[in-house]
Amino acid sequence: MSENALSVWSVKYGERVVRKSDVFHDYASYGLPDGDLDMDYNFWVVRDGETVMLVDTGYDIPKRDWLGEISVTPTPRGLEILGIDPAEVSMVVTSHYHYDHIGYLGLFTNAKVVSGRAEHDYWFAKEAADELDGEFSTPDDLAAVHRAEEEGRLILVDEPTEVYPGITVYPVGGHCPGELLTRIDTASGGIILTVDAAHFYEQIEHEWPFFAFTDLDEMKAGLSFINELAKQTGATVVPGHDGRTRDRFPAAPGAAGEIATVLA
Repeated sequence: MSENALSVWSVKYGERVVRKSDVFHDYASYGLPDGDLDMDYNFWVVRDGETVMLVDTGYDIPKRDWLGEISVTPTPRGLEILGIDPAEVSMVVTSHYHYDHIGYLGLFTNAKVVSGRAEHDYWFAKEAADELDGEFSTPDDLAAVHRAEEEGRLILVDEPTEVYPGITVYPVGGHCPGELLTRIDTASGGIILTVDAAHFYEQIEHEWPFFAFTDLDEMKAGLSFINELAKQTGATVVPGHDGRTRDRFPAAPGAAGEIATVLA
């Protein structure tokens, strides 16, 4: 654990409303009524004193309509509100290489970039084979990863790895081959950022798979691992896209409270 307590904020940059039957794999088999869920689009800021790190980056929603996301506060503006200079961010953990998680990675020109090795190999192989059409990533998205690799800033992990004192990433796969969980030690017992290994609280509570996956068995195993890790560590699990997170944690102080939630 670092000398200073790590703080963790969730920063909302976009939103949309989804149906349970659309986002949970084989939802009809549960025999439950359908309903709406508020789906938030977030990135996460981790601070250790003057050191600032991110988990994911968000993307430029107006630039391209992927799934009908609505822009709330674009990442550059959100960083400005939080008083964060992208050039001073020291590390970005990329949970996976989907557009909504690495779209602004190019802003952080001095940051180490932490990725799952399986994620890197999967997407770069698709790009080399010209097979990105119809996927949730583009050459523009991957360009920032290429740049980090060329500049010696890319760190690839294929096992649980402490990437900074108090910050450990765990490859779980499922949603994407190299999906990473991030566990952050905090004064309040720790936070597990599932990001897209579990988009919503229902996935944690019932271990329901999401509709989009590269390997269903890996996704199911990842959901079980999340709950086991939480049991072992006492950390609080925070799903990646659930709008109800903002009801379970306090808003950040001041103007930041419009976009940021304090997780720890």
